Amino acid sequence: MRGVSYVRSRKDLVLIFFLAFIIGTFGLNFQLTNALMATEVYGVGAGEYGILGSIMAVGTFAGALLAARRSAPRWRFLIGGGVFFGCAALASAWMPNYLLFALMLIPVGLGALTFLNSCNTMVQMSVPGQYRARVLALYLMVVQGGTPIGSPLVGWFAELFGTQIAVSIGAVLSLVASLLALFLWQRFKTNAVPPRGQFRELLGR
Repeated sequence: MRGVSYVRSRKDLVLIFFLAFIIGTFGLNFQLTNALMATEVYGVGAGEYGILGSIMAVGTFAGALLAARRSAPRWRFLIGGGVFFGCAALASAWMPNYLLFALMLIPVGLGALTFLNSCNTMVQMSVPGQYRARVLALYLMVVQGGTPIGSPLVGWFAELFGTQIAVSIGAVLSLVASLLALFLWQRFKTNAVPPRGQFRELLGR
């Protein structure tokens, strides 16, 4: 409970947890959405679906290289990664053919990795040692615990409205959550008193 209380006392952590839950639950369902797009929308088989994972890995690799160049986590990359991911995922849902969809997965992977890496490093670097293990456990529960909720919902949306609409819903939710986080972040920069001496440093980057 002390970990929960600590997170509740940190508006920046609450914002990170909120954004990670929304994007992790509704946006990062690639095993399901890529399979549905490959088979239901473009009519290709298992081989082509497997290629999609390799192509997306190009984007995540590029995101990892860019992350390695940054000396510290920055809110602009966390929120910007979420916005970029939402836009790229929304565009990918409406690509007219398989090849263009596959190519769009490169920026999708780049945005996803940038967002997740920024979340991970910001949580770890902004939490004092006595709370770090508890907060990281809660963070992992938020990021990974939404998958059992999001995947069935995405599948249900796909059955009701079609695969492209289902992918678009997840992308739009990710984009809206990121834009809301941007608005709240700007308010925090202006009005918030930094807790424990580290909030101001992170917001200023």
